[in-house]
Amino acid sequence: MTDTITQTQHNNGEERSQTPFAFSMLRVSDLLCALIFSTVLPWQQTFIWFAVVASIRSLRLWHISRPWFLALPAASRRRTYRYYLWALTGFIGSSCYFLYVPDDVAMQAVLGIYLLGCAALLAVPLTGDYVRTMVAVCLAVLPTSIRFLVEGSQGSVILTLLGAGGVLMTLCIVSMCRIQERILLARQEQQQRAERAANAVADVGLAKSRFFAAVSHDLRQPVHAIGLYLDPLARLSRSAGDEVAQHAVEGIRQSWRALDELLSQVLDLTRMDSGVVEADIRPVEIASLVRSLILQHSAAAERAGLRIVALVKAGTYVMADDLMLRRVLSNLLDNAIKFSPPNSIVVVATRRGQNVWRLQVRDAGKGIARDAQSKIFEEFVQLQNQGRDRQSGLGLGLAISRRFVLLMKGSIAVRSAPGQGTCMTVALPVAPRFTSTESASGAIQHKESGESSLALQIQPASEWLSPGLTSKTVLLVEDDCLVATAMCQLLQSWGLQVQHVRTADEALRNAWFGQVAICDVRLPEGASGMDVAIQLRNRGKKVLLLSGETNADLRSDALRHDLLLLTKPVSSGNLLRSLEAL
Repeated sequence: MTDTITQTQHNNGEERSQTPFAFSMLRVSDLLCALIFSTVLPWQQTFIWFAVVASIRSLRLWHISRPWFLALPAASRRRTYRYYLWALTGFIGSSCYFLYVPDDVAMQAVLGIYLLGCAALLAVPLTGDYVRTMVAVCLAVLPTSIRFLVEGSQGSVILTLLGAGGVLMTLCIVSMCRIQERILLARQEQQQRAERAANAVADVGLAKSRFFAAVSHDLRQPVHAIGLYLDPLARLSRSAGDEVAQHAVEGIRQSWRALDELLSQVLDLTRMDSGVVEADIRPVEIASLVRSLILQHSAAAERAGLRIVALVKAGTYVMADDLMLRRVLSNLLDNAIKFSPPNSIVVVATRRGQNVWRLQVRDAGKGIARDAQSKIFEEFVQLQNQGRDRQSGLGLGLAISRRFVLLMKGSIAVRSAPGQGTCMTVALPVAPRFTSTESASGAIQHKESGESSLALQIQPASEWLSPGLTSKTVLLVEDDCLVATAMCQLLQSWGLQVQHVRTADEALRNAWFGQVAICDVRLPEGASGMDVAIQLRNRGKKVLLLSGETNADLRSDALRHDLLLLTKPVSSGNLLRSLEAL
């Protein structure tokens, strides 16, 4: 690995050093040196020296810039760099003959300065290849330094000092290159260790996120079953007049909702971290979406003594994922209702920007200090719930909202000040105009009903189900025994006859039974509940799909095939309303 690092390092240094500007400056310096010495030496002698040096430099530049050369393995290029450099520095070192002026100390000093300058210029870009640097510097400087020492030994102190200085400078340059090479190698190795450690941490986090994303279906199954058991329990406790049992059922219901919310939010975060969540970007009408959300939150607003006012223009569309946008605005409305004082107003408004619609949710709460505004989009951060009261939420809503908005190619911002309330703004691209508004609205309405369980709808505890179903027979396709038992018991409590099957083959063999089919998307042996649902519908059944997965492709497939889709966990109220809608 060290050899690879060194090789790549000096190759890059060689290639970076051969720029047109650097090449021109080196040629100018060589020419100036030749002209200086041509004033005291025969011009033919200095010209030959300059011509050979310039030819070697030009040939090397042409050679190493060829595409076929750059395509060679790094080891082959390394050898070529070395041979060219040593040939060049060997001829530069021949200046001890071509540019040497006997008995002229001034010109000899100029020659020594020129050679030391060449050695320094060679050493700078070649750090990382100690052998090449050492040989090149020695070839360039030592021949002339040795001649200075030899002639200085005959009684010239200045020549002796020049020769000794040349030898010492050569040793110094070589030593510094060696030290620098070791520093660079150590730094490179340290950087690689840090990158390996960071990659290992990232891999662990990604594996964890992918694990949660993969098992989200299995995690939702028992929560889904608990929700299905609640309605029969509530009916029994109500018919028996047992107040203790009714309070217990209501406690279980509230705990189920908290678990459902926590599970959905944590799974949303892990799925987004794993990169498996994609936004299904379509034109979404703002007015109808806001209207349904206000109806959804009206009971909570009434309990808090608030009014929700919508200032939204009809017929405006944004490019967004309908479900993601619902979750975002629902979270913002939840927070506005939660932190607003009684007898105040929560406003939902739209503002047109340049190529965007801004959806604003304003409240009259305590407000948020400027230095804390960036923290509210972090996970598990609740500025006004330091005691971690579960009734005040989990601190995940805004974190999820921000990620959803980013997936929809939008932005979310907060404007607030202590005592002046808070305004949350979501900016999304304007959708192109429809040729058929009716078809767009129809698609939106279908998705609303198909994904009602994800819209965080609140069913009051006092709402007891009284089914008014016209279809009395149901074929249930569900492989999870716990969920199937709970589903059968709930459907039978509504006066329905249920035939339960586990596999796709059993479902098709029993396709004669039932006016309605409820089919899980994930079935044993890799079978697709979507395919089963399509075949059952082709045989005249009304089909309701259930899934523990929330990916965009599944929603798109259900919408394309005009199938109603609910995402687990599903409350008994949502299940009943969906069956009535069929």
